Amino acid sequence: MRTAREIREEIEKRFGFFPPFFAPAEDDPRVLENLWQQTLWAYLENPLPVLFREKLFAYLSRYCMVPYCIVCHSCALRPLGMKAAEVLELLESLPPAQRAIDEALTRMDAVGEASGDWPAPSSDLEENLFRCSVFLFVHQSQSERCWERVHRLLSPVLYGHLAAFLAYVKACHLWVEAHPELSYEADQRAREHLGALLQEEPRLRHFFIGYAERVRGERKQRERQLLEAEEAGRRAETLSETLSRQTQALRESETHLRLALESAALGTWDFDPRTGKVRWDARCKAFFGLPAEVEVDYATFLAVVHPEDRARVDAAAQRVLGPGSDGEFREEFRTRGLRDGVERWIASRGRCFFDAEGRAVRFVGTVMDVTERRRSEDNLRFLAQASELLSTSLDYEDTLRRVATLAVPVLADWCGVDVVDGWGRVHRLINFHRDPAKVRLVEELLRRYPVDPDAPSGSPRVLRTGEPELIPDIPDEVLVRHARDAEHLRLIRELGLRSYLVVSLRSRGRVLGALSLARAESGLRYGPEELRLAEDLARRAAVSVDNALLYREAQNAIGLRDGFLQVAAHELRTPVTTLKLNAQALLASTRREEAWSERTVARLTGLERGVSRLGVLVDELLDVSRITSGRLVLHPEEMDLAGLVREMAERIRPEADRSGCSLRLLVPGPVVSRWDRLRLEQVLSNLLSNAFKYGAGRPVEVALSASRTRVFLKVRDEGIGIDPAVQERIFERFERAVSDRHYGGLGMGLWITREIITAMGGTIRVESAPEKGATFTVELPRT
Repeated sequence: MRTAREIREEIEKRFGFFPPFFAPAEDDPRVLENLWQQTLWAYLENPLPVLFREKLFAYLSRYCMVPYCIVCHSCALRPLGMKAAEVLELLESLPPAQRAIDEALTRMDAVGEASGDWPAPSSDLEENLFRCSVFLFVHQSQSERCWERVHRLLSPVLYGHLAAFLAYVKACHLWVEAHPELSYEADQRAREHLGALLQEEPRLRHFFIGYAERVRGERKQRERQLLEAEEAGRRAETLSETLSRQTQALRESETHLRLALESAALGTWDFDPRTGKVRWDARCKAFFGLPAEVEVDYATFLAVVHPEDRARVDAAAQRVLGPGSDGEFREEFRTRGLRDGVERWIASRGRCFFDAEGRAVRFVGTVMDVTERRRSEDNLRFLAQASELLSTSLDYEDTLRRVATLAVPVLADWCGVDVVDGWGRVHRLINFHRDPAKVRLVEELLRRYPVDPDAPSGSPRVLRTGEPELIPDIPDEVLVRHARDAEHLRLIRELGLRSYLVVSLRSRGRVLGALSLARAESGLRYGPEELRLAEDLARRAAVSVDNALLYREAQNAIGLRDGFLQVAAHELRTPVTTLKLNAQALLASTRREEAWSERTVARLTGLERGVSRLGVLVDELLDVSRITSGRLVLHPEEMDLAGLVREMAERIRPEADRSGCSLRLLVPGPVVSRWDRLRLEQVLSNLLSNAFKYGAGRPVEVALSASRTRVFLKVRDEGIGIDPAVQERIFERFERAVSDRHYGGLGMGLWITREIITAMGGTIRVESAPEKGATFTVELPRT
């Protein structure tokens, strides 16, 4: 079924705009689709001449109480070449009398049999067809002879299209009168042509105004006369004749209304508040699960309404019937059939009519079965809730437990999740039921009678094949056939199973488990709709389970990696330290002895730097191991951060000189508090080393400021900068803002820095843009 949006787009494409005529049906795509298809077939694609159709539609709209149709279709005549005076003449002409119709039929008989072609435009024959069409529309019950003559004149195809067009016009009038809020002012045809028509022929304005008042007056007069007739009985002979004509017209209207309601799959109801008499048509009774021959009253209606909705619906009906009501009734509620027991969702719309004293005299309306729509909405909400709930856990068993708690009681009375263990045995991982006694019963059943992994049905078959299994109804003979012995039969009978389905938990081509759902004490049965919903839930659950398994594997891999890093770092630290001491001693010796060449000294200096860098990398690996295992220990002591910054600046100045960076300090007097001195040295070293690396040849600035409770340390460079898209990522492990081909390192320094600062209760952030340098701000608490 198409959505209302898709249908609307097709209507707009065909008309060039969206006529207000279709607006009331947008809430229900089925009604909108039906209305649009009737319009398309009987009106837009009808092969009758366009001018003939529009003239006929405009004239017949004299019989519609709401002015929407007559104004819009009168405006549609202007672009077809009719002048305003001609439009007024058409609308003011009287309906053809019986004698005029007889004369027209005689002239049509003289033409003979159908030629297959439509008469020439504006010819006498076409004018006669116009008069006959009006007569057929107004006096359908008296028009058998007229239909016969028209059928003889036209081909079967054209005759069928004319009949379809007249039926469509009646349906349009019924639709518009059911929605009096429709305004021609919002219709593009009226906006483009009404002003010009009224300016060209001012009398049209008076006609339209008088038309609305006249139709409204006639309608109110008919209603008043009907009420008086019911209350006073037979009246004078003249009033009786009038009532007879009105009754005939009402029958014709009801016939067309019934056709329109049937095409829209609507049932009708009619309630007389004075007598309590209720009349439902057969479709309405079917919606409430009642046979067509059953007599109903208001008490019957309330008995069918679902107990949880009964008070609300009764209050809404009483409010509409009460004094001061606007008469509008709109409710959606559940019903439970008295005979068939089926639960349905019903949408009801009605209107209450009042007499001159404000007393309710008639309450009429329609009902529509919206069970499918409500079920679809409920299913979508359920699946959305399931997706949200399943996304909050990365624990394998917790995820499966969430699946079970979601399914009960929305989709099942009890739920089980089966998996296959490493030895190929089917293992029931989760059992869930609202009643703990039922859970214990299932556990006892599975303990005494384990599931056979080679069973030809149930979860073992689903685990093997991945195909779902649905058993809508479980009679006792099925239990007897599957029971292994008398005790087994007793236990499964105690479960009270009524309906059963199993679906696979499948992700990335693998069957991870089987989701078993059963109906028992609720008495409900599974069908294809419930199977589709269960499969949707299983797909979402399988993805969550797969993610949980992948997360578990990833955590295991991370644990192995961290263990390896810890061992490797410890094993490397001793030889690296020895190598560093030897390199430093050798370099010191070369500086004391002038016999060494400058080239050798330069190489030894490079060796010493490389070994120092290797030591830093080993220390970083050890820090990674400590942080990830939660063994990062701080040793706070009272210290002066300003003094530490100055000391670190002097210590790292040779590195700044090698990078061609001038180092500027903006440091106030003492900034004293309790921090871990060695870890803050590490933070400063990492930030300054990065500034020299990525801002080589440009100034680097270190600024320190403090308040009574906080300290702010900023390191700013004028280097290559950092793209905003990766600024959050650079504080993660092994992450870098640039390629390691041009800048070395493991991508661990900023992560370690952030973890140290976080452990101290502080924060670190960066402000940067490409080619604009970077400013790293560390904020620490003072204690």
